[in-house]
Amino acid sequence: TLEASFPISLTHTSLVNYVADNCNNTIVVVNTVGPRLFSQWDDHENITAILYGGPLGQSSGHAINEVLFGDVNPSGKLIHTLAKNESDYDSNFQISEASEIDFTEGNFIDYKYFDQQNKSVGYEFGFGLSYTTFEYASTVTVTSDTKKLSETYASGALAVGGREDLWDIVATVSTTVTNTGRVAGAEVAQLYVEFPAAADEPARQLRGFQKVMVNPRQTEKVQFKLRRRDLSVWDVVAQEWAVVKGEYKMHVGASSRDLRAVSTMNV
Repeated sequence: TLEASFPISLTHTSLVNYVADNCNNTIVVVNTVGPRLFSQWDDHENITAILYGGPLGQSSGHAINEVLFGDVNPSGKLIHTLAKNESDYDSNFQISEASEIDFTEGNFIDYKYFDQQNKSVGYEFGFGLSYTTFEYASTVTVTSDTKKLSETYASGALAVGGREDLWDIVATVSTTVTNTGRVAGAEVAQLYVEFPAAADEPARQLRGFQKVMVNPRQTEKVQFKLRRRDLSVWDVVAQEWAVVKGEYKMHVGASSRDLRAVSTMNV
């Protein structure tokens, strides 16, 4: 119990540190609509857990309570990167009051920007813990339709969203996830595709995710189906989506920087 002299005009950082300084088992529940910096308190010896709750809704209190008391095993993953320092974010991430803003980052947004700059982060895109642990198979299986990928450009009829054959399934990536803990839990397996160097794309891009419930000491299969669009880049000269010839690497893991296995596919 904190003393009556508790300061009432603290910033969120000072507040967390003040409570942690006085409580040796502090759990921080974060409710926010976007990224926040945790680096000024997340390594405090008295902070035993952080629950990222996102924006509040009418059932948030019940949900937070169920997670904190173990009635529900959390399985959420971060939808954005939490940097270590505000300066780690690109200038285009900053709040601006300008009437006209020139966005120059192109496709290098969030985790793709941090990978491009090879910057360390606080908590990466796709990160999330559970009350159990998961082990991924060391091998990834990739099957592809070489005939559908043989042509550089999609050639189907024009439709809403692009040519119709952009949505054809051209490859399937699969692996397994094993629950190595003592309680049942769900894991969100993620697929990141590394394009050939000639494509001039970000280091890796999320191209699929699957949440799978796994009982203790059991193994479940995860599978990702890739459309032609998932493996295409925009050709500004031809004004068409193009498949670049070369080696594609399929990374599967628990987050954008916790990649457990990889396999290759040649086009």
